[in-house]
Amino acid sequence: MASLSDEQLRKEFRRIDKDNDGSITVNELRNYYKPMQEMIGVSPEMAEQEIQGLIKRLDIDNSGTISFEEFKLFSTRR
Repeated sequence: MASLSDEQLRKEFRRIDKDNDGSITVNELRNYYKPMQEMIGVSPEMAEQEIQGLIKRLDIDNSGTISFEEFKLFSTRR
């Protein structure tokens, strides 16, 4: 799998960070994933579990939000 450039990662980060405050909240992550989950038929309960799991894995400093650096670290792990 080809690695993403910083520019590509920032673009994807900004797609999720709707208020452009430099961090992704749980609600922003929910809003980003909800249409995809509905499209593939994932139940709301399962979707919420997935979102909470993502937050847990990405939010390294336990701030309750995902910074670009945390997003980048997660996205570039192999």
